[in-house]
Amino acid sequence: MDKVLSSSICGISASLFLLIACPARAEFQIQEAGIEKGEIELEYRGAYHWGVPEVTDANPNANDLIQSHELEFSMGINDWWLIQVTGGFDQPLHEDLQASSVEVESEFALLKREGDGVAVSFQFGYSQAINHGEHVDGEPNEFAFGPIVEVAKGPFLLTLNPLFTKQIGTFADQVGLGFDYGWRGEYDFAKHWGVGVEMFGEVEDLANAGPFNSQVHSIGPTLFCKFGGEENEAKGGGDDEGEAKAHDREKASERPAVSFSMNVGVQFGLTDATSDTALKFQGSLSF
Repeated sequence: MDKVLSSSICGISASLFLLIACPARAEFQIQEAGIEKGEIELEYRGAYHWGVPEVTDANPNANDLIQSHELEFSMGINDWWLIQVTGGFDQPLHEDLQASSVEVESEFALLKREGDGVAVSFQFGYSQAINHGEHVDGEPNEFAFGPIVEVAKGPFLLTLNPLFTKQIGTFADQVGLGFDYGWRGEYDFAKHWGVGVEMFGEVEDLANAGPFNSQVHSIGPTLFCKFGGEENEAKGGGDDEGEAKAHDREKASERPAVSFSMNVGVQFGLTDATSDTALKFQGSLSF
C-alpha cells in the first residue's frame, strides 16, 4: 500500500508540474556515475526563468534564455560504457522556441561502488549547434569532457560534475577552455523521497574569466522522488547491503526493472549574468 501510494503521489506530482510549469530550461543537469549493461533511459530536463538578463556590452555573458528543453536517450552498452544522444530546444529573450542543438555523449566508469563508497566515471561529448537563418553571432559547436564523482554514506549522496569545454567552428570565440560545473548534495529522508541542494555555474572562457558578477552561477533546493527498479538500490547502506546487491545481480539474467524518477527544484541567481529565479524539472524512465 505504501509503495502504491508513493507511486501515485509521484505520478500526480509529475503530471501537475508538466501542466503548470512547462515551459522549461534544460542546462541544470547532474550526471550520475551508475552504468548498467542493457539499461535504457529516456529523460526530459527543463526549466523556466524569471528576471532574465539582457545580453549587452556591459553584460556580454548573460544567460538570456527564457526557457529550454532537452530530450535524452541513453543506453548502457556494458557495465562500464554508456552512450547518450540529446536533442535541445530553447527560447532566448525576444525570440521563439526553436531547436538549438544535438549532442552525442559517452561515459566510462572508472570506479564503481555498491552501497557506501566512491564512484568515478569520465564523460566526454560533442554538441552540434543548430543556428537558424543568417546569424551574425550564432552559437558555436562544442566539445566537453570531465569526471563524474559520487560519494555515498547511508542516505546521503554527494555528486560532483566538473566539466571543461572547448568551442569549435565559425562562431567559436574562446581563447582557452571553458568550465561548467554542477554539484548536488542529496539526503533521502524516506524510502522514495529525498531533499537536496544543487549549484550550477559556467565560466565561458577561463583565459578571460572576468569578475564573478559577469559569470553565470545559481544555487537552490530540490525535491526528489523515485520508485520502481531494484528496491535495495540506495545511496549507501554499508558493505553487507552492497555485497547482497552484487550477489543478486550476478544471479539475475534480465535487465533492471522499470523505474521512474523525478526532481523539482528552484535555482536563485547569484550574479548579474544569471536570471533572478529558475524553476527546474527532470523526469526519467529507465528499463
